[in-house]
Amino acid sequence: MVQSKHSFGRFAYHHYDKFKHWMETSEYLVSLSIDNEEKLQRLFYKLQDNGADVVAFTEPDIDNQLTSICYYGTPELRKITNKLELSLSKLKS
Repeated sequence: MVQSKHSFGRFAYHHYDKFKHWMETSEYLVSLSIDNEEKLQRLFYKLQDNGADVVAFTEPDIDNQLTSICYYGTPELRKITNKLELSLSKLKS
């Protein structure tokens, strides 16, 4: 979950107009989970190939592994990620 804050900040920096629009109209956030770095990388490229404003964060403390991505979720782009589970959904309460 902490890694998502890195990609969220990076998104705000690189896509300020989209970020500002989001702040003014929605402020809705969803954090999703994916099994591993390879799948996350494929998801990043799939979103990018479908025209998403998407950013990636690689963690310098763990050999620059891809740990998080952030994208502006339009209805069409959300169809790409709608089968992913919500982050932390498997934790017991």
